[in-house]
Amino acid sequence: MKKIFPLQCLLLMTLLFACKPERLAVPSEPLKDIKGSWQVIKATRNGTDLTARFDFSKFRIHFSDSTYTIDSLLPFIVSKNGKWAFDDPQYPFYLSFTIPDSTARSPLLYPVTGGQRNIIITFSPGCTANSYQYTLKRVN
Repeated sequence: MKKIFPLQCLLLMTLLFACKPERLAVPSEPLKDIKGSWQVIKATRNGTDLTARFDFSKFRIHFSDSTYTIDSLLPFIVSKNGKWAFDDPQYPFYLSFTIPDSTARSPLLYPVTGGQRNIIITFSPGCTANSYQYTLKRVN
């Protein structure tokens, strides 16, 4: 028994000092990329679906590095071309649209639906009693 105890202590010390803590790499969240052309695939006003009531097929918003352009006007958060920005490029919660005389800010959702990234923005153009929500899909 006297010979086994020192061996057990030596084995225990070897195990304790042989194990090195492993540092796990924290995965980084990629920057969100909305560059390209987007179209409205769903529109609601105060929770009522407007998609079938209006022709949204001509509306396009084109995002580049920091600017956007709009084709075919419809009730939207802005009515002119300008600049856009996220509140945080990795974890955006808001999308801001800036035109020369003002800035409009929308809550942002960025879900994947059917294997494709969508953008959902909510806004009130003018009358605060009306809240619009547009779901945008990238146009290929």
